[in-house]
Amino acid sequence: MKHRTAVAIMLCAAILLAVTAAGCGLLQGPPEPGADEIMLKIKLDLKEDIGLLVICHDVDGDKGSGGISNADKTMLKRDETLYWTFEKRFYENSADTVDTVLRFTVVTEYCDPNYENVYPVELTVPAGEVSFKADFGKSYLVTITGDKTNGYQAVFDGSL
Repeated sequence: MKHRTAVAIMLCAAILLAVTAAGCGLLQGPPEPGADEIMLKIKLDLKEDIGLLVICHDVDGDKGSGGISNADKTMLKRDETLYWTFEKRFYENSADTVDTVLRFTVVTEYCDPNYENVYPVELTVPAGEVSFKADFGKSYLVTITGDKTNGYQAVFDGSL
């Protein structure tokens, strides 16, 4: 009887752990793009943490900019993986494949984000540009390498 009770308790504990892990997202894989999205997986491979990553984009002639930072004002970790999506509804072109140009800029210290993406010159380091044809519904990998002393470089690593 004691053996059955112990097995039942362990089974309940395992089920509770699995449900809790699933609810917290621990069992989920990386994000996947929707059919109307282009997803960038941006892998940081840097020598130091950074404040913000600014992304200026041109998707079939529709231009814009934005950036990635931590809401709690902490630095982005030097080996962090970031995700950025482009939704089809925000672009005039309804084609499934679009010419995409991305320009990356690293802000080396945390600064409060702003809509103009204007940051102190001494903290702003260009990381280069990547161009590729992108299909909505697919993911693409870009790696940012380097450091503030020698500069940064964005490298397009293809479709995932």
